[in-house]
Amino acid sequence: MNPYLAISINGGGALGIGPLALMCRIEQDTGKRIGELAVAFAGTSTGSIIAAGLNEGYSAHDLYDLYYRNVGKIFTKYSWYKRLEPKCPKYDNSYLTKLLKEKFPGKMSAWKKPIFIPTTFTNGKSREKVWDLGDKDVDKWFAVLTSCAAPTYFDVIVKDGKSYADGGFWANCPIAVLNAGMKDSAYRGKLRILGFNTGMDTPNTLVGNQTLLGWASYLLSDWVAYAGKSNDYEVIKDLGAENVVVASPSHDSKIAMDRTDKATLDKVTRIWTEYYDRNRDVFRNFVQL
Repeated sequence: MNPYLAISINGGGALGIGPLALMCRIEQDTGKRIGELAVAFAGTSTGSIIAAGLNEGYSAHDLYDLYYRNVGKIFTKYSWYKRLEPKCPKYDNSYLTKLLKEKFPGKMSAWKKPIFIPTTFTNGKSREKVWDLGDKDVDKWFAVLTSCAAPTYFDVIVKDGKSYADGGFWANCPIAVLNAGMKDSAYRGKLRILGFNTGMDTPNTLVGNQTLLGWASYLLSDWVAYAGKSNDYEVIKDLGAENVVVASPSHDSKIAMDRTDKATLDKVTRIWTEYYDRNRDVFRNFVQL
């Protein structure tokens, strides 16, 4: 077993079921839960749910089942008359809040292993915030909820006069946050990171359409995803290519992060499990060295 493995999971809504499908295969092959194999975790938005779940002691199978059974309820639309309000987001976060409170009780100080959960302050000028074990009196569920508060999809989270929005604004790929957060730990210089690109590698919408409309589409649908590549590059240069693996299957078209029908969940599961099967030795060797 690799005693220095850390896990980083990108944001991506319902597509989070894909990395969980791959993790299930790792657990099946190693006979160990991901939470046992890893020494630290980072996750943004849906990735924060997964990271928190792994640190809480849930198996990948537990979390996969949780997603499969509940993701449709998490993306429950507000009533049509509620959505007439100018600032009303698309989805009601009530069920997500209830679920997080149920699955992640207690304060962050109760977690035994380091965890890093990016969110964004939105009071006036936006500012980066990472919840970690230093935020010992913060509720676990609250930290995760703030990272999941994607504007236009869910409400911004307001508490004690502060507003929080999705960590994907600045760290949809939290691998660099994880690496930086572990710099002063006992694992400095010894860390190996397994990252998960939840959104997968898909065709660039800008190709063949470099008009103003094409650039607008790119900024809306691709920019956040591709911006994460720079974080991967930075961490690979810092730790060495032999110490970083980023799971990122290719797919021929984009899948919306709020698609929750059974056919789509099964399709995403199949993409990730087939990707694991093609690269099984890479993953098994990496997590067990």
